[in-house]
Amino acid sequence: MHKRIYIGLMSIAAILWVVSCTKIADGYLSPTMQYSTKLFEVPQGQYAASNSLVADGSNLPLKVRWTHIYDSTGENVDAIFSKKYLVDVWSASYDSKTDTTYALVRAKITSDSLTPFTVNETSGVITTNKATQYVPLGSYTLDLEVTNSAGTIELPKAITIKIITASPVQTVDDDGVGSFSLSRLNANTPTGASTKDGVTSVFFNGNYNPFVRYSVTKVSDTGNVMIVKVTDRNGVPFSPKNGEIAKRPNSGLNPNPPYLQNLQDYAPDTYQALDTAMFLKYPITPFPISSLGNGYNMYYILPTKYVHMDSTSTWSSNVSGVFYQGKTDSHYLGEFKDGLYDYSLRIPLRIQVPGTYIYSIQLLNATHR
Repeated sequence: MHKRIYIGLMSIAAILWVVSCTKIADGYLSPTMQYSTKLFEVPQGQYAASNSLVADGSNLPLKVRWTHIYDSTGENVDAIFSKKYLVDVWSASYDSKTDTTYALVRAKITSDSLTPFTVNETSGVITTNKATQYVPLGSYTLDLEVTNSAGTIELPKAITIKIITASPVQTVDDDGVGSFSLSRLNANTPTGASTKDGVTSVFFNGNYNPFVRYSVTKVSDTGNVMIVKVTDRNGVPFSPKNGEIAKRPNSGLNPNPPYLQNLQDYAPDTYQALDTAMFLKYPITPFPISSLGNGYNMYYILPTKYVHMDSTSTWSSNVSGVFYQGKTDSHYLGEFKDGLYDYSLRIPLRIQVPGTYIYSIQLLNATHR
C-alpha cells in the first residue's frame, strides 16, 4: 500500500517538474485581426476617422503601425503618405463664447507639417487631416504590423483607404449642416403666415428644393473668402447694402438673440453687406467652426417691399434636377398680394476646404420689386 502511494507521489512530482520546465506562451496574438469595415472613405482635404482594429481576442495592449501602402495598381506609394505637408492646425483650444473674431481665432492657429494620416498605436484608428488635399484621388491598401506580449504579426491589405471627391462647401443636409427652406412670414414680424386657401406658409423645406437653383464656384485656393449672392428668378440681385436681404428676426418677446443665426454672427468683424452680395473672410476650415444653433443654417428675409412672390400648391417632396417653372408649372396658383409677406430664406453653409468661393442662390418663385 505504501509502495503504491510512493509511486503515485513520484508520478505527480514528475508531471509537475515537466510542466514547470515547459515554456508557456505569453498571451495571444490573433492572425485574423481586422477592421469591422474594410473600406474607409475619406473626403479629400477633410478630417475623418476609421473604425478601430478588432483585436479578436488578442492580449492588450497592442502596438499598431503601418508599414506600406499601395495604390490601385499595386504600386508602392509610401513616399506620398510619408511626406509632410504644411497645413493649419489649432495651437490652443477654441472657445466659441470668447473666440468671436477673425483675429482671436487666428491667434490660436499655427501651421504645422503633417503626413496625410496617422494610425493610433493602441487602437489602430486611422485619422486623416487636411493634408489629404495633396493626395491623388483613388483607393489605397494599407499593410499593418501589430505587436503585443505574444509577438509580432503582419496584416497585409488590412484596410482600403479611398480618397474621394467631396464638396469643399457643404450646402445640403449632410452631417447636420442643414438645408434650404423657403417660407412666408407676416410682413415685419417673425411669425409664419397662416394657411390660406390651402396654401401653407412653407414653400419648401429640405434637399432638392424646387424653388432654388444654386452653385458654388471656387475662384481661388487662397484668400479664405466667401461671397454669397441671392438673386430673383431673372437673375436680379437683392442688395444686402440696401436692406433688400436682411437678418431674420427671432420669435418670442424680447428674444435673445434678437435674430436667428446668420453670416454676420459667425464673422462679425469681417462680414460686409455689399451692393450685390454678402462678403466675409473666414479664419480656418471647417467654417463655421461650431454651430450657434440650428445646424449650419443662415437665416434671412427679403422684406416685402422688395419682392413679389408666387403662390403655389403644396410641394412636399422633390427629386434632384426638378425645378419650379413659374407660370407654366402645375404648382403655380398666382401671385401673393404685395405688402403682406416677407420672404423667409434659410441658407445651408459650411466651408470644408480653404479657398475663395462665390455661392450663388437664385430664387425661382421670387421677383425683385
